[in-house]
Amino acid sequence: MQQQPTPQQYRRRRIAAGGLAALAIAGAAGVGVSLQKATGWSADDWERHTSVQEPADYEDTPAKAVPRIEVAEQPDIAPVARQASGSPALQDAPKPGGSGRVSLTSEDVQRRAYLQVPDAAREGKPIPVVLAFHGYRESPQAMAEYSGLGDAWEGAIVAYPEGLGEAWEGAPYAKTAPGQDVQFVRDLLDALSASYSIDATRVYAAGMSNGGGFAAKLACEMPQEFTAIASVSGAYYPDTWRSCATKQSRASDPASIEFTRGRTVVPFLEIHGRKDETIAYDGGERHGAPYMSAMRLSSLFASRMGCFGAPTSIAVTDKVTRVEWPGCREDSEVMHLAIGDGGHTWPGELKGEAGAGEVEGGSARDHHNRSDRTTRVITATNEALAFFERHRRVLG
Repeated sequence: MQQQPTPQQYRRRRIAAGGLAALAIAGAAGVGVSLQKATGWSADDWERHTSVQEPADYEDTPAKAVPRIEVAEQPDIAPVARQASGSPALQDAPKPGGSGRVSLTSEDVQRRAYLQVPDAAREGKPIPVVLAFHGYRESPQAMAEYSGLGDAWEGAIVAYPEGLGEAWEGAPYAKTAPGQDVQFVRDLLDALSASYSIDATRVYAAGMSNGGGFAAKLACEMPQEFTAIASVSGAYYPDTWRSCATKQSRASDPASIEFTRGRTVVPFLEIHGRKDETIAYDGGERHGAPYMSAMRLSSLFASRMGCFGAPTSIAVTDKVTRVEWPGCREDSEVMHLAIGDGGHTWPGELKGEAGAGEVEGGSARDHHNRSDRTTRVITATNEALAFFERHRRVLG
C-alpha cells in the first residue's frame, strides 16, 4: 500500500508553464466556506486533489510523477487594461466583494449575466476575468454553485452569462440566430471592461455541456479575445466547430472533417467522462444532430494550432488519462483529460446538479443515476484554473 503523503505535500501549488517548483501554501484557509457548501468538498478534499497537470498525490487513486510536454515559458507580461470600445458601464454592476445579476442590451435583446466580483477589484489594477457558460436548461447561478469558480479564484471576476431559453448557439435547440450569442459575448466583455479594470492578457472562458460546445465555438470564432478556454463534458454539434473546418468537411462524414490552420489560436483544455451517457465520449447523435467525440475535437484543435507529432497519452491515475500534443505553436496548447469513472458532469461536483438539465423534460429531479454521473478523482475547477494560470496573452 502506497504511503500517504504528508499534509505539506498535499499543499503544493499548481505549477506554472516553465515547470517551476511548487511552493508550499496554507491549506484549509485557502478554501472558502461557500465553495465547500457549493461543491460538497471539504477543505481536505480540495487539498488532496491537486491538479493532474502536475505530479500529484491522490487519496484514492495515487498519481505517478510523470513527465509533461513542456509549454513554452511565457514572457513576463504586464497586465493591460482592456478597452471597452465605447460600451457603457453596467448600471447594476456589483461592487467589489459582491455578486449579483446584471443586464445589458445586445442586438436589441435584453441579456443577463450573474457576476462574482472579488475584493481585488477595489484596487483598480487590471484583474483576470472568466466567462463561464452553463449547460442546457441550467441557470447561471446553478453553474456558480456547482463549479465554485468564483470562490476558487479569489482574484478574478467570474461572469456567468445567461443563454436565451437556457441554451447557447451551436446546438440544434438554440433559441438565438447564428452569431447572436457570439455578439453577446463581445458586448458583455465590453460592458465588463467599462465597469471594472479587466486585464486584456487574462481573459478566459469555460463551459459545461452545451456551454462547453459554445466555448469551443468561441475558440473558433473569437480566439483573439481569449487567453485560454476549457470545455467540460462538451456537446460538439456541427455549428460549434464549423467555422474552424475546411470547406470539404461534412458533419455526416466524420472522416472528412479537418480544421484549417489558425492565424490566431487559443489554448484549449477538454475534459470528458468516459461513462457519459448523455453526450457520449466517443460521439453520437442527440436532438436530431450528430456531435463529435471529445478526443476527435481535441485532435482537430491540435492540428489547427500547428501541433506536430503523435499525442502523448499518460495514465496519470488509474481513472484519469491525460493526452497532450507536442510541437504546438508557442502561444498554444491542447490538453484532453479522459475521466474513467465520470458521467455527464462537472468533475468534482458531488450533488449531481451539473448536466442534469440536459435530460429530456429538463427536471434535475428526474435525472436517472445522478450519483453515477459524478466523480471525485479530479475537480474540473482545479483543472481549468491550473490551465488558465499557465497562460498569458501577448497583445498586438
